[in-house]
Amino acid sequence: MKRICLLDLNYTLVGNQKETRLLRPFSRRMDAEEYRADLIDAIRDDYVIIITARPDYQMRQTMENIKRKTGWMPQEWYFNDLNADPPTIKESILRRFIFPKHGDTPEQFYAVESNPKTRAMYSRHGITAQPYDIFIKQAGGATVTPEPPCEQVSLF
Repeated sequence: MKRICLLDLNYTLVGNQKETRLLRPFSRRMDAEEYRADLIDAIRDDYVIIITARPDYQMRQTMENIKRKTGWMPQEWYFNDLNADPPTIKESILRRFIFPKHGDTPEQFYAVESNPKTRAMYSRHGITAQPYDIFIKQAGGATVTPEPPCEQVSLF
C-alpha cells in the first residue's frame, strides 16, 4: 500500500513564498512562484494530496501553474472553501473528504507541513507531520538531530 502524503502548499511546496505572497494581481504571483523539485522527487512515488489554506477561488490557476512549471500533479487537492485558518480548514478537509475516502488509519498518512499549529492538529490524529527542512533531510537519508530543549540558566 502506498503511503499518503498530506502536502502543504504555502511555505512547503512553494519554496519562495516569503517573496511572492504579497504580489498582486494573483497572476503575477503565479508567474513568480517556484516549487521545490527536491520535495516533489521525494514524494513522487506516494499518493499525494495537497491540502492548503489558499482560497478555493485560486485553485484552478494554482494547479495549472504547478503542472506547467513542474510537469507533476498530485492525485488530489483541496483548497480553503470555508475561509478558515490553516489548522481549522485542514482538519475539516480531513474529516469531510480524506478520512471518508481513504480511511482514518494514521499509519497510512504522513504530512509535510509548515504551520506548527497544523502539525499539532495532525499529531492529535496520530499523523506524523514535519516541516520541509526536516522532511527533506530525512528523505535524503541524513540523520536529523532534534534541537535540544531550551534551558534557562541562572547565576543564582
